[in-house]
Amino acid sequence: MKQKTIRVFEVEDFEKLKNIIESKFELIKNHYFMLKEPNKEIQEFLKNKNLNYFVINSDESFTSKKEKLEKEVLVKVVEKEIIKQIDSDNFKIFEKVIRNGEEIEVDCAVFLNKINPGAKIKINKQGFFFDENRGNIIIEGNFLFVRKNKGNIVYNSEEIGEIEKDTVFYEDKRLEL
Repeated sequence: MKQKTIRVFEVEDFEKLKNIIESKFELIKNHYFMLKEPNKEIQEFLKNKNLNYFVINSDESFTSKKEKLEKEVLVKVVEKEIIKQIDSDNFKIFEKVIRNGEEIEVDCAVFLNKINPGAKIKINKQGFFFDENRGNIIIEGNFLFVRKNKGNIVYNSEEIGEIEKDTVFYEDKRLEL
């Protein structure tokens, strides 16, 4: 396992963002920009500048291109583990092992460690599992990333089954990375 540190700028003021990017582009071109909510004007501006960004409270979380679920984009984001940097009221990060008997219910969550047999997790929107799952997970949402599943995952009322490599579920699509 490798630990990576990345820089994320939280975008709130579009005019200020434009001024900073125009004047300090070379210094910030490898950073990420975090939008708390979708903003087409800002997103279009960042796309045109080829800058990385993500939206944390939308249907577009974890990828900036809803209309094109591109494998390269997802692999790039997963490899950099950008999701570790997200910390908002609606997004929970669990770094510990989830033990037998634990029950968790959240809207959006990242699990960085194992889910043991007997653990129960319910997620209402988006879930990201970066280690092996052996527990019971129910997701009634629009996005799921799973690294390895030997437990029981039900995504939008359909059982997923065993997974051996990074897999993304997005609405009605399944993409193995």
